[in-house]
Amino acid sequence: MNPDTSTATTTRNSTATTACATTPSATTAMTVAGPAVVAGAVVVVAELSGPVELVVIALGVAAALWATLHLVVSPLVAQIASARRTALDAEAELIAERSTADVRERLERALRVSESEPTTLRTGLRAVAELAPDTDVSLLLNLPDEPRVGWRIQLADGALETAQQVPDRPSCAALSSGRTAVSRSSAGLDACAHLHAPDLEVSSICVPLRLGERLLGSVCVQGPAGELPDQRTIDHLEWAVDRMGVRAAEQRLQRGPSTHAPVDPVTGLPGTSALRTHLRDLVRSLIPFCVAVIEPDGSFDAGAATGVDHQSRFDDDLRLLGDVLCATLRPDDLVCRLGGQRLAAVLTQCSADQATSALERARESMVLTVAEVGGAPVTTSAGVVESHRVSSLEELIDEATAACHRAGEQGGNRVMVAGEQLTTEG
Repeated sequence: MNPDTSTATTTRNSTATTACATTPSATTAMTVAGPAVVAGAVVVVAELSGPVELVVIALGVAAALWATLHLVVSPLVAQIASARRTALDAEAELIAERSTADVRERLERALRVSESEPTTLRTGLRAVAELAPDTDVSLLLNLPDEPRVGWRIQLADGALETAQQVPDRPSCAALSSGRTAVSRSSAGLDACAHLHAPDLEVSSICVPLRLGERLLGSVCVQGPAGELPDQRTIDHLEWAVDRMGVRAAEQRLQRGPSTHAPVDPVTGLPGTSALRTHLRDLVRSLIPFCVAVIEPDGSFDAGAATGVDHQSRFDDDLRLLGDVLCATLRPDDLVCRLGGQRLAAVLTQCSADQATSALERARESMVLTVAEVGGAPVTTSAGVVESHRVSSLEELIDEATAACHRAGEQGGNRVMVAGEQLTTEG
């Protein structure tokens, strides 16, 4: 055999072996190189072999190889990679949908058996936390009929923490518009005012929480700045908050003492039986609380007044005061009817200062509400006592009532704490 021919044959075999072992990256390079690779192969073969026949053969092999890589192998590799990505995306989406469907089913079951409004709110917030993992979830309670935040109740480890007053009563876009407010950064111009913090930047989703025609507040979901769930997740969050609000509204319509004692026919509120049962439960559980007695100013003379119109006016004032207290205080605060023109409120996990602030908001709301409907001016007085300052349930009510009377005697339209001479005036 001619040595030159042997050398050319060996070279061709080596070239063919290398081509068969081409990797996807090499395939891409060959496809991009195109005709330049073919021309280079022809030159190499021509230099090594010499005869024109071998050049033609090499040219045909190189052209066929390039065509195969360009027209068959490269598209096939791309199709396989695309199909794999599509399959992985579809599998992830299916898993997410199954997880979401499971949360929705469990939330519906839990809401059906929920026996109280606080339980309903806690259950709904837990569902929101599951739908938006790795976020901070809280319930923001608005001031009555105002798009401003008065209280924040944080969800921590599946439980609701004690409600905290929000300084300066900031605004919330969800409360202003009645629609979900989304912001990528709390430092943005469109971010809710309650999110502004100089040392922490977050993203947020605020979903309005409706109880019938009224807004109780909004559910706020905070995550890392710049990161927001997709629209499908936001839709699920809105659904969970809506279901929570519907169930809470149903419970407010059915509101009454757990002992099935009759409710007050004038206000629809629980009576003294429910109050005493609730106080006994709190004392046994060692939970600190405050008791407040609230009364429309001028009601001291109601017993001496005669006439249907006069009594009807006080009944209307008392009903309005009950509605304002229920809308202003926290969902787990008990509001009930005492004898005469008095209402009582039990505020759990609350200091005297916090209770005073809450009742001040209710007092202001009462004045504004009456002004809006064009009625005669109605002001209220309230007395507050902390649970640890007395030794019996009777003393709790008596001390709060005495503080309420002192507030009325000093001109009314104020809140007084039992045992203190300082007053908070409007």
